[in-house]
Amino acid sequence: MKKLALILLIFIIVLNGCQKVSEPKADETKKETMKSLSDIQITACNTAHEAGTCDTRLTEIGIVLKEDCCEVLGKCC
Repeated sequence: MKKLALILLIFIIVLNGCQKVSEPKADETKKETMKSLSDIQITACNTAHEAGTCDTRLTEIGIVLKEDCCEVLGKCC
């Protein structure tokens, strides 16, 4: 009987050690991969926001995306 209890205990320990580790949630991953913009990209975002040309000029120039300006600086949203 003691052997059965010991084997059962070892089996439970092995099962607990083999559990799958959960993946990080989307919010945690997003925070880790937050974008940063260069000085020229920040200037482009600020200028386009002030001039009201976020939809047109930023696309033409191709330095930075409107979505990046919105996400990082909160401009051109």
